[in-house]
Amino acid sequence: MTRDVIIDCDTGLDDAVALLLAIRSPELNVKGITCVNGNVGLDNVVNNTLRVVEHSGMDIPVFAGARTALIPERSSDDASYVHGKDGLGGIPFPAPTLKVQKMHAVDYIIDTILTAEKPIDWITLGPLTNAALAILKEPRITKNVSMLTMMAGGVNAGNVTPAAEFNVYADPEAARVVFESDLAKTMVPLDPLWDGGFLTPENISTIKERDDLPWCSMASRIFERTGSLVKELGRNPVNGAGTVSPPDLLAVAVAIDPSITRNGEFYVNLETQGEFTRGMTVIDRRVYYRIEEKPDIKKVRVALQGIQNKYAGLVLDTWLKQR
Repeated sequence: MTRDVIIDCDTGLDDAVALLLAIRSPELNVKGITCVNGNVGLDNVVNNTLRVVEHSGMDIPVFAGARTALIPERSSDDASYVHGKDGLGGIPFPAPTLKVQKMHAVDYIIDTILTAEKPIDWITLGPLTNAALAILKEPRITKNVSMLTMMAGGVNAGNVTPAAEFNVYADPEAARVVFESDLAKTMVPLDPLWDGGFLTPENISTIKERDDLPWCSMASRIFERTGSLVKELGRNPVNGAGTVSPPDLLAVAVAIDPSITRNGEFYVNLETQGEFTRGMTVIDRRVYYRIEEKPDIKKVRVALQGIQNKYAGLVLDTWLKQR
């Protein structure tokens, strides 16, 4: 049965392909897309999101949200050094003809969740500012969300710092609000990207063969640009030459089918103060010492390892089969 979902994003290269997967999935009915400052500034995020929607073959409303972190003076730099100044690697996609909606993203989130006839899915692909603002403004929304799936955090390490992943580091205070809420949560961290959560050159070639489909055309151009950026930035292609592992693409795939990853249930805390650990997702994985159950706090389902053939199969089936 198709599930209603809203998606919050900071559309850069990986958000773009993630949105294309969500919108084209027969499992999801994307009600709306909300934008947050993150990989690049909000105006570029909105512009990129509109371009993605136009390539998706569907008509999805787009809403602009937070321009800064909850505490602006403590916010971090954007990720334009990775995604390019425009957020899409400078790929010359046509300017969008669609327009952003007038309603603020936070108000849209609250209204959509509260008025949903049954609990709705929620996916976040960027900093958690919009999500935190919505929870703080209207706490009742947590009761009508079936699952919040977040691309957030790291189990063993971060990326922008040794301890912190970008989406959390960009607004740790917002992340803490969300993680401490009573939402049912799935966290898709960095770790499975290097252990099964990637697409092979053969997978990418299969997508490129369907350039006649606008979503495949956009995705293949983004994958090609991602590969060149890995070389330009001197990054280590952990999964082998020619592979791609967009974090947000995996997060959406997990939201569609959680069985594409091996998962664990853990208590997760957010570090907001540490000199070296600000933005760290502290995951309680102790096995020798007995961990006391905390009835007032929900454990988080954490994706630990990707199952590559299932993941790639989901992506290919979604994009290559006409909806």
